Amino acid sequence: MKSKRRSTESMANNSTASPTLRSHDIIKDIISRLPVKSIKRFESVCKAWYFLFNSTEFISIHLGRSSDHPSLLIRRFHNPTGSNFSLSLIDNRTSTPREMRIPFLGSLIRYPKIIASCNGIICFDISPCYASAFVLWNISTRRFRGLPRPRINDAHKPIWMVATGFGYNRQSSDFKLVRIVNFQCKEDESPVVRAEVYLWSTSSWRVLDGRMIEERIGFCVIPEGQQAVTVDESMHWVANGVGKLANHKFIVSFNMGNEEFRRVQLLDFIPSGICAKFVRFNESLALALYPAMPVYPGYGRPINRIELWTLDKDYPTDGDCKYWTKLHAMDLNSSGLGTPIGVYNDSELLVKRVEVHCVTLSFFDPYNKSIKTLPICSSDYTCEFYSYVDSLVPVVNAEELEVEEAQKSEIC
Repeated sequence: MKSKRRSTESMANNSTASPTLRSHDIIKDIISRLPVKSIKRFESVCKAWYFLFNSTEFISIHLGRSSDHPSLLIRRFHNPTGSNFSLSLIDNRTSTPREMRIPFLGSLIRYPKIIASCNGIICFDISPCYASAFVLWNISTRRFRGLPRPRINDAHKPIWMVATGFGYNRQSSDFKLVRIVNFQCKEDESPVVRAEVYLWSTSSWRVLDGRMIEERIGFCVIPEGQQAVTVDESMHWVANGVGKLANHKFIVSFNMGNEEFRRVQLLDFIPSGICAKFVRFNESLALALYPAMPVYPGYGRPINRIELWTLDKDYPTDGDCKYWTKLHAMDLNSSGLGTPIGVYNDSELLVKRVEVHCVTLSFFDPYNKSIKTLPICSSDYTCEFYSYVDSLVPVVNAEELEVEEAQKSEIC
């Protein structure tokens, strides 16, 4: 009789626990679909909700959903004077630009450069030169943090050029900032390339093995101003060979997992007068080829179109050009396109067209040939474009994210 009573009590306890568990999951599912501004307001409902919304699991779920609907971040400045900088965000739902105020702008010598936008975190270069000071900023949470100064400097040799990249490595659950430094050298000296990596988890810089870098990529220089293209958790830049590799162009790739460099061959049949924009398209490395002028002579015929080439996933180091495949060719006359400047949402080609009185931005889908055009700014302005997603990722060290299991599981 006692055994039967215990069994009945056990079933009663299970039946009362299930609805609570289900309501907790429902709340988490609903709120994870809301923008960060709304979620931050709900943090004050109770302690349990605060710990839930700041847990690693919830932040990851929210980021995964918001990543499907990225916004467009625009940095622009007045071209003739180099002044009148601004930062605006075009919401993916309304297509209306919204001016963004940088909270730490008053303490800077000049308007910051954007290195990259990744998982809702924007990495700024705030230094006067040589990419030597950085700030991470989450627009959605309005939190920012300055990073420690890099370790590689010009104490022993003058710096010639610096390239940077910022991304996220899923394997180690860590953000990484890469800084590649080219030093000036005399005619009888070999060019020197050094690199270092900042790790979000340790909040420190680590200098990479210089000999490994020289063996992997040889002597080269990565021109400043490039946005590193990240595919398969590797960053990529277009580099110019120097010394023994003079007159050669190739891709320098940095794997964020094993922190090793390698060299990848570019297309070697790009006609004279044709420009190439290095982008990410459909989770692959891609090159958008376009004429330097509206119509430009190529191999015996006028080239008046944009060609999109992608690099095969299994490309080898120093492989030949058979690993590049032409994916799309878009006629400029019929589409009214201009200069390709990037890719939005990994599938739409961003094309800038400078007209008499304004700059327009087009979102062109090569598959269904659809095109949407937005007026961006006056033709006197230069614009740079970045993808941005609404994110709860905190601008703090990884150890500060840890929350006790009892707090995370508490239900209000």
